[in-house]
Amino acid sequence: MKIILGGIAAFAIASAAHAAPPVLAGHWVGTYGVGNDVNFLRPHFGVDGKATVDMPAFEKKGLPLDAVAQQGSQVRFALPGPDGVLQFDGKLQGGLLSGKVSLNGKEGRFAFRRTLADDPARHQPLLGAYEFPGKRVVVLSEWGDFPQLFYSDMSTGRYASMFADSEKVYYAGAGNLNPEVREATMRFEGNKMIWRQAGKKETGRRLQFRSEEVTFRNGDVTLSGTLVLPEGKGPFPAIVLTQMSSPAPRGAYALQAYYFAAHGMAALMYDKRGVGKSSGEFNKATMEQLADDAIAGIELLGKRGDIKANAIGTWGHSQGGWLAPLAAIRSQKVAFVIAQAASAVPPAEQEVYRIENSLRAQGFSEDEVKAGAAYQEKLMRWVTSRGANRAELLAAARAGESARWASQVEIVPDTLKEKPSETSTAFYSYDPLPDLKKLNAPVVYILGEKDAFVPVHKSAKLFQQTLDASGHKDHQVWMLPRAAHGLWETDLDGGSAYINSTHWAREHYPRMTQWLRERGFITH
Repeated sequence: MKIILGGIAAFAIASAAHAAPPVLAGHWVGTYGVGNDVNFLRPHFGVDGKATVDMPAFEKKGLPLDAVAQQGSQVRFALPGPDGVLQFDGKLQGGLLSGKVSLNGKEGRFAFRRTLADDPARHQPLLGAYEFPGKRVVVLSEWGDFPQLFYSDMSTGRYASMFADSEKVYYAGAGNLNPEVREATMRFEGNKMIWRQAGKKETGRRLQFRSEEVTFRNGDVTLSGTLVLPEGKGPFPAIVLTQMSSPAPRGAYALQAYYFAAHGMAALMYDKRGVGKSSGEFNKATMEQLADDAIAGIELLGKRGDIKANAIGTWGHSQGGWLAPLAAIRSQKVAFVIAQAASAVPPAEQEVYRIENSLRAQGFSEDEVKAGAAYQEKLMRWVTSRGANRAELLAAARAGESARWASQVEIVPDTLKEKPSETSTAFYSYDPLPDLKKLNAPVVYILGEKDAFVPVHKSAKLFQQTLDASGHKDHQVWMLPRAAHGLWETDLDGGSAYINSTHWAREHYPRMTQWLRERGFITH
């Protein structure tokens, strides 16, 4: 027996010594962090030893990875960048590649998990809303900045990005874009999503929405959009989703569209003028013209037999938080308004506030924060005064162009034109409060306590005072605790905090649902 066992042991040791190293080739996804430098990456290692990486947040694809080496389970590679070379030194264990990363003498960690190649065509057929036991609704949509699939639990606020294990199986990590800790697995079978997490299994039914491509016109501009209709025959209450300042296409608003449809409301999301299939140029449009685009959508919906013409509302986030009430003021056919992350001060003042918070979040000293904000104030004054302080601005630009904070603002050249464009002056001077006095529709302003882009406490006070003074009969202003500009939970709105974020402001969607239910727009 001893001889036999010894022979078995010797065979096992010999086999282990000659075992093939774990397979590195394939697609991976995850994050690294060195100090304040934290990013989400999609590396790809080829069987030929070559490797590349995608950086979706920066719209970079196929960047070469250097010095790729594998010795057994140990893996090393490097990523050159503008601030130096990131050196990765990690261990490959099953589907996880993790270890140490260094940059200019500083050390941090990285963790990548195996996945399939990024392919929106694979996950886009899965988008929509799924109803689980207890009427818990989970929405699958894409981030507005890049087509990354993610889920949102509309009851708890929990959300995270989803990555493909196979054509029909996805997983999500404990952090939004950080899958190091694999928290949940989702399998798709027909119109069902089978959710496994913490040893439990639940099956959700995909709600059978109908999506219809529509076009509508505002003057010589043609807007292209998607109308999402809920289950049932209708007629339905409806909502028009106005846009943020970014040129994100209609899909960036699918989370909201599916949320409203899951509660029995039709939702119109459309490409901003000059984006996707819509004509025109958004960067040359006034606030009034953008609001009139939404009104054209309201007119379209009001003519349909499956829509309740007297129950059409507007929703908007950030810049959309100006457009949604402005559309209601200019049309008088809007039944309610939801305005999220809206500012009550002009964009020029808001920009100074944003720069100050951005510099502070990135670790600049208070003296640098003050200097950067002071420069931004001069730049905004040049815009709003139609160039009156040009000499002062140029002097400030030359004095500050070598400062550390200069990379965070727009340092103007000596060739700066005498006056800004009329469009820029009109935009940065826009004051939402005079128009707000004319609003009649019920309105709720939803602000985030930690918003680094909008002076929310000042804005909340101004919105409340303006509506009170005008005699408006149905208005509320909410301040969601620990909520960022995007209304996700955080203690710091900025930088890379979104990568490891986990929840929307927890009271946001349940409270909004209740607000709509109290006014008769949600009936189930």
